[in-house]
Amino acid sequence: MLKARWGIIGTGMIAKVLADAINAADAAELVAVGSRDPDRAKAFADDKGAARAHGSYEDLFADPEVEIVYNSLPNSLHCEWTVRAAEAGKHILCEKPLSVTVEEAQRMFAAADANGVRLMEAFMYRCHPQTAKLKEIVDSGRIGELRLVHSTFSFFIGDPANIRLSGPLHGGALMDVGCYCTNLSRFIAGAEPTAVFAAAKFGEDSGVDESFAGTLIFEGGIHAQFDVGVQHAGRSSAEIVGSTGRIEVPVPWKPGDASKIVVHDASGREEIEIAGASPYVLQVEHFGRVVTEGEAPILSRQDSLGNMAAICGLLESARTARVVAL
Repeated sequence: MLKARWGIIGTGMIAKVLADAINAADAAELVAVGSRDPDRAKAFADDKGAARAHGSYEDLFADPEVEIVYNSLPNSLHCEWTVRAAEAGKHILCEKPLSVTVEEAQRMFAAADANGVRLMEAFMYRCHPQTAKLKEIVDSGRIGELRLVHSTFSFFIGDPANIRLSGPLHGGALMDVGCYCTNLSRFIAGAEPTAVFAAAKFGEDSGVDESFAGTLIFEGGIHAQFDVGVQHAGRSSAEIVGSTGRIEVPVPWKPGDASKIVVHDASGREEIEIAGASPYVLQVEHFGRVVTEGEAPILSRQDSLGNMAAICGLLESARTARVVAL
């Protein structure tokens, strides 16, 4: 088994999570970290066992030992530094949401194509067997015809300087956690929405959507509804409703070594236990195989572009109080 060699740009919380996942994964090695602050890079490398600390992103891209770059930077920087990583011949796992516009996402994939590298959006929950099991049950017809997907994801940010509350960095509830809900809704529906509408509370100080509720409309009478927040009490759940049954998903976004879903159908109630692992570790292992073995990315180009189109439409709807056709 070939070992994928990873470098990380950025030293924030999610970068630390991915570093731990790389260290725990099979056939993965954390060889370098890059930061605009050399001291932060060194402290991160010392803490996470990276062989080298680079005082700039460019220096990390020039490191011949780095094969895959994990882009953990704020949303507003995903496009620029993913394109530059691709131009340096590095494969890229980019933190979600992939970009802040559809046009940026297209530019990122075009750069990957032009330089012969792979690019995937980092929705780690999609790499966990629980998510595949949900799709399998829905597609089997066990709960009848799909009618509704409902999901939630929220938490409270106490620090006003947190990047998730930054307008210039394209923070906000929809970008940060609502992107999970749009992704799951589209995945379960197996289609792209034809229209969206939404409402949001934009913070007086932050200027970003701190509370967001959205609806995605699909052909065939399928709807998806979600609510998310970054100034809310913590909540995380999903429910998939069919014409004759439904599925409860108590932990949709961060399932672990063992997870459970509950199916209600004509035969009654069944709890289904699902063996798994850390979704972050599974994501690292999967993208490593994409690079070293040519495995198809579980998050396709079309999936990422479709998710960005939905997100941008939802933001437009929240700002204009109008239904937005996609």
